[in-house]
Amino acid sequence: MKKLMICMSLCAALAACAGINQANMDWIPIGPEFPAKASSEIEIFTDRSQITRPYGNLGLLRIKNLDPDRDSLKRGVQRGRRFVASKGGDAMFLGQYNSAEDGAANPKVTLIIYALKYGDNLTEEDRKAMDNFEVEAALNQTVDF
Repeated sequence: MKKLMICMSLCAALAACAGINQANMDWIPIGPEFPAKASSEIEIFTDRSQITRPYGNLGLLRIKNLDPDRDSLKRGVQRGRRFVASKGGDAMFLGQYNSAEDGAANPKVTLIIYALKYGDNLTEEDRKAMDNFEVEAALNQTVDF
């Protein structure tokens, strides 16, 4: 019985952590998803000039309310890398917003991550999926006349 209580407490704690982790992330899809890959395959860029291959955007990931210390930011980047890999991306373009820039008393950081898919290694089917997503997105936009 004691082991069961310990196990249930541990499961509840893990579930709470998972909820907190997902609550501070949001994903805005800009392109289709592709088969997942290993996060170690995801290249990380911090300046557009570093990207030397043609690419398309799969989406924008924001990881919000991170403490502005090295370990928290490093964990955030790792989470972002795993997420981009889960969407089938090839690389991520990384930026950040620090609320200290606006004078926040308790500053937090938001990581801004674009999930990139290289265009020079797409199959014809993948290229069509990217084109179809772009057309569908354009058709779903509202236009004010």
